[in-house]
Amino acid sequence: MSGDDVRVRTLLRAFGDDEFARWLLPDREHRHRVYREWFGMVVPRAERLGEVIVGADGLAVQVWLSGRDGPPSLLDEAGERRLAELAGPRVERFREFGELCAEHHPAEPHQYLAMIAVDPSVQSTGVGGRELGAALRKWDAEGLPSYLEASTARSRNLYLRLGFRDIGSPMVLPHDGPTMYPMWRDPAA
Repeated sequence: MSGDDVRVRTLLRAFGDDEFARWLLPDREHRHRVYREWFGMVVPRAERLGEVIVGADGLAVQVWLSGRDGPPSLLDEAGERRLAELAGPRVERFREFGELCAEHHPAEPHQYLAMIAVDPSVQSTGVGGRELGAALRKWDAEGLPSYLEASTARSRNLYLRLGFRDIGSPMVLPHDGPTMYPMWRDPAA
């Protein structure tokens, strides 16, 4: 994956310094190095096993995986090993997050929105809602429900407006980590 891939760049700009990223990897330089390569592994895997949707301007990226056979994984075994090399001892936070997500992940077949990234230059302009709405209409046409974990109360509110609802209790990440909100959306008729 090229270092100038617009998808990786948008993912890094959107998530590189948020609360969740800082919880995973506190050192900014280390975090950006790990995230750049991690996103570079996630995107091609999602293209093979799901769908990566990029807005026409490249400022919004959605990473969808099929949840038809249980909780999907963002990385294969080789990717997991590479992530461990990159993250060092902080890989434990990635594992803790993955285990918590797997515990909350619904068993019913669905489409899983692993990530939606909106470039900071256009956040709060409606780009994310518009792009996500288009993807949800596609899943609606196929009769597929959707699942995600909202990473902030603000994003949770957007998802509520788009027809998602909370399922189960919020996921509180250990070690004073942020709260995530598991959310489900039945397909619209």
